[in-house]
Amino acid sequence: MKTTERHHLKDNELAIALGHAQDWTGRNARTLLGVIGAVVVIGAGFLGVTAWRNSGNNDARAALAAAMVIDEARVMPPAPPAGTTNDPNALGGQLPGTYPTEQAKLEAALPKFQAAADAFPTHEAGLTARYHVARTLVSLGRFDDAVAAYDRVIAGGNTLLARSARLGKGEAQLRAAQYEPAIATFKQIVDQKDAALPTEAVLMELARAYRLAGRTEEARKTLTQIVEQHADTPYAGDARSELEKLGKA
Repeated sequence: MKTTERHHLKDNELAIALGHAQDWTGRNARTLLGVIGAVVVIGAGFLGVTAWRNSGNNDARAALAAAMVIDEARVMPPAPPAGTTNDPNALGGQLPGTYPTEQAKLEAALPKFQAAADAFPTHEAGLTARYHVARTLVSLGRFDDAVAAYDRVIAGGNTLLARSARLGKGEAQLRAAQYEPAIATFKQIVDQKDAALPTEAVLMELARAYRLAGRTEEARKTLTQIVEQHADTPYAGDARSELEKLGKA
């Protein structure tokens, strides 16, 4: 076949293809417009969700920051009433941004952390606020509430926060004299073999829980494990001291 004939056929094929495309577009104009419209709506929806998430993250961080301002505030007694000192410029009373006692500061911070956690339960800042709720509850001596809050952090899906929350939960259980639950919590952490947590540190807490529970032999075995398997860590010395105390008990 000659070259000119090949070009002629190609031109005809292109014309036929364009014709078919125009015919299809004419017959399916409404469908085509609908598809285009759907793509536009989906794109707009994606952008809207992204903007909403960013807005939610910003709001969550702002709520957490407001609570942290209180949590990190200074504790100092109120100044003498104005006019009762030799300093004429002294304002007297509680200085703004300070609290008279640690208890007062914790009680002021707790509802702020709680509000941030409840408003943004799935955001990282909201989960962080929940962790601070639990930590504050421990400081206020509300151990059962603290354990429940720690459990919610653990279930929240943030690995780093969950790791800290498990340790905090065990500590709360110990302080509440819930020794058997604390032993279960610390054993679970050890069994998980989390490389980010020093096993010897968790074993020390487990040994302490055993000792407080009156399970002296298990405490001794756990301390011996630290000495034998983690001899090059600072906890080995602490474990030896604890073993000496148990030997004298």
